[in-house]
Amino acid sequence: MNAATTALENRQNMILKMFRTFNAGIVRFVMGIRFRAVGATMLASFAGLSLTTNVIPSAISMMGLMDTFSARWGLGGFAVYSMMSWAVGGWAVQKTGDKRMGAIVLGLVGLTTGLLFTGFGISTEMNILLTGGGAALLYGAIGGLIIGDALRDPPADPNDPYAKIGRIGDLGMFNYFKNN
Repeated sequence: MNAATTALENRQNMILKMFRTFNAGIVRFVMGIRFRAVGATMLASFAGLSLTTNVIPSAISMMGLMDTFSARWGLGGFAVYSMMSWAVGGWAVQKTGDKRMGAIVLGLVGLTTGLLFTGFGISTEMNILLTGGGAALLYGAIGGLIIGDALRDPPADPNDPYAKIGRIGDLGMFNYFKNN
């Protein structure tokens, strides 16, 4: 049965259809493979910035080896290099698609950058090197776990050999919601 509608109802349906189409396009973009790689790269890059501006100086200050301002001042010139190296590490973690391997990769990136930047920027004393490298290793391992699990590609559907990617709900971080 066809019913006559007013122009206002037709306009509201058209606006609602535009919103639904726009939202579907955003979801397709977010679930796309490029967005995950770019997201992992950007997230790891900002984690590298955070490493030189907050994590290592705070760890050195908490150990009582130096004040945070002096540590930040010493590491300030390495922020760009830290961002670049961690961005490459984040991209590699996203490509591996495994949280354990992600923890290893980003943990090694953290250990390397932490030791290098602490040694060149602050001091080569053993306590300071161990504190900077250890804090960066721990920070990288936790970040690798998160990026490796949250931003990996969804698994392919085993029933359909032509499926390139699976559903986003198949990721490990959603297991809690499946079980409850």
